[in-house]
Amino acid sequence: MGAYMFGMATKDQVTLNMPLHSITTKIVLWMTVLTPMFKFALQLSPITTSLEVSLYKHCKASRNVLYGLSTLMRSAVLACIAIFAMIFPYFEYIVAFVGSSMTMAICLLFPCSFYLKIFWPKLRPRTKAVILILIILGTIIGICGTIVSVQGLITKRKSS
Repeated sequence: MGAYMFGMATKDQVTLNMPLHSITTKIVLWMTVLTPMFKFALQLSPITTSLEVSLYKHCKASRNVLYGLSTLMRSAVLACIAIFAMIFPYFEYIVAFVGSSMTMAICLLFPCSFYLKIFWPKLRPRTKAVILILIILGTIIGICGTIVSVQGLITKRKSS
């Protein structure tokens, strides 16, 4: 797509097209490196928080011991996911499937639907229309993402 828009000299990675010694290039590169690390920890937060709550209920120890156990548990969850990713050859496609099918529902469809359900009588028609359009677009995007992730899994499976 970039070649059509900017010509054949466009490289396949966006960061390779940026000036080499520019401070903005360095910022973009570091953000590209750091974003997945923070994003992964953020996505694991509900799992680890649930485990911590369970741990705190059943363990009557000092604050420092609980902090150490919490750190150990978070590291163990991360290690288990890394081991799964190495053992199961199509793990990334399974994660993409779950992410594409559930993320849109949890982040967009459910909140918009609940908001409409609760405040329907008080909302102006324009607001209702915007929210309904968001729900329709979110549904379409979620379905498309799910289809693409399933196609990726099928293609990968056929090629191996």
